[in-house]
Amino acid sequence: MPVGQEAFAVWEVEAGDRGACGVTDSRATAQREMVSALESFPRGRGRVRLAWPAPGLVYRYGETLVTAHRYGRVFVSVRGDAWESGPPWTG
Repeated sequence: MPVGQEAFAVWEVEAGDRGACGVTDSRATAQREMVSALESFPRGRGRVRLAWPAPGLVYRYGETLVTAHRYGRVFVSVRGDAWESGPPWTG
């Protein structure tokens, strides 16, 4: 984590060959946007991570704040990183 630099909240959703993403300065807004995007797909996964600007128009990513998985009417959200180890239907 860069000292003295405010982190952004980056959210992303993967849903097969589709998805959505965004960047905001609010963790709460990022979580709401991620959940809203994930709800628009029948199946997928989403997460919110901290990020700092890095040279070359990229981000340096920090911890994952929340991860969510959706399959039909089942929606699971956990604090922290469950991107790779989420429910078996997301593989």
